[in-house]
Amino acid sequence: MGRRRHQARQRSQALAYRAAALLAIGAAVITGALMALSTAPRPRLDSTALRFPVPPRLIASVDDAGRLEPLGMVIPPDASRAPSWPPALLNPEARLRWGWDLSLGRPGSREVLFTFDDGPNPGTTDRLLPMLARANIHAAFFVCGWRLESSEQPLRNRARQILRDIVAAGHVVGNHTVHHYQLPTLTPERVRYEIEHNADLIEEVIGERPHLFRPPYGAYSEDVRRHLVSKGNELWMWSIDPHDYLLVNNAESVAQRVITNLGNHAGGTVLLHDTHPWSVAAMAKIIRWLDRENSDREQSGRAPYVVLDPARYLEGARARLPQIQAADALVNSSNRGRSRDAGADVGPAVEPTTGVVGEGPVDAGVATAAMDAGDGR
Repeated sequence: MGRRRHQARQRSQALAYRAAALLAIGAAVITGALMALSTAPRPRLDSTALRFPVPPRLIASVDDAGRLEPLGMVIPPDASRAPSWPPALLNPEARLRWGWDLSLGRPGSREVLFTFDDGPNPGTTDRLLPMLARANIHAAFFVCGWRLESSEQPLRNRARQILRDIVAAGHVVGNHTVHHYQLPTLTPERVRYEIEHNADLIEEVIGERPHLFRPPYGAYSEDVRRHLVSKGNELWMWSIDPHDYLLVNNAESVAQRVITNLGNHAGGTVLLHDTHPWSVAAMAKIIRWLDRENSDREQSGRAPYVVLDPARYLEGARARLPQIQAADALVNSSNRGRSRDAGADVGPAVEPTTGVVGEGPVDAGVATAAMDAGDGR
């Protein structure tokens, strides 16, 4: 009788151990899943993932003798790993139309890339950098090299130090030519000089050549295109331009134009100039608006804006390539159909890159007046 009670007690204990083991396994799986979710990127003013240090979790069972028997391990994914830089080319033929379209980024994502042209400029760029650092924003700076080789040593030294600070802060440096000329007005030799000498100056200061290129004024030509293709550079344009160079000392209007266009385009590549004090002041207003807007969106269950670094933004823009390629195929098919109707035998459509090209969907009168006035785009 006593032996049977003892055996029943052992069976009860074994069942209890098994139940505890099952509960432990279930808890480990749920905990591991929650921990893994906690490592996923959160909507922030930057692509840097909000992560907590999460160690691997052991899943084990308990045998009849009460010993732990390992079954497996839950290892949270490393969501902090950023895409490599430079990324594979999105636009290897440096087509202008593709450059404009890719600047829109991932379709419908509310992803944002901030870009700044014409610096580094002492007194403004160095004021902008701490502001971006506090907001954890990593941007692309399209640099004009004339300050880096200025005959005025204080300007040259300060500009070079600011360029080093830009890289140290985790931003990407792009090529915006040495002197900010309209490239289609230059000879092929001068085009090469403006692009390659600027790359030489940048490499001399930061130790690497720029991958991104943005033509001043958005003015483009076949000579420019061929040169970019030969060097493997990525043509990167913009989709949101507040025309800050026209809004002198009006930071509020600059910020409002950016905010309005972010809503209209559901994100995009923002063009500002780190050479204008009012543009730097506008950036502070834009950051505050993003904070408030994202808070409201999260509370109401709407998708927030996500400000990305250049590597992640370009990787997201890769999702737009099928749309761009389909549009190209449609245009080429339409052109071939028209040529057959006309009884002519013509080749594929050629992109109109020769000559001065304005800013896409910008009022022509405004763009022409800005170019004539020598604005700093």
